[in-house]
Amino acid sequence: MKYSKGDVVKFKLESGEVQKGDIRYIEKTHRGEVLYINSFNRWAYKIPEKRVISRIKK
Repeated sequence: MKYSKGDVVKFKLESGEVQKGDIRYIEKTHRGEVLYINSFNRWAYKIPEKRVISRIKK
């Protein structure tokens, strides 16, 4: 699924915890896309696109 800056998404951390946040930056690499997400709990995450569960409607 393609994502863009400003999309609100639900994603899974390595610990298995599920977070919600908005995409701030998308980096394209040879392995795929890496998303930089500002979570609603005030943390910032750098995660691969495959860990995104779904897009949330605003």
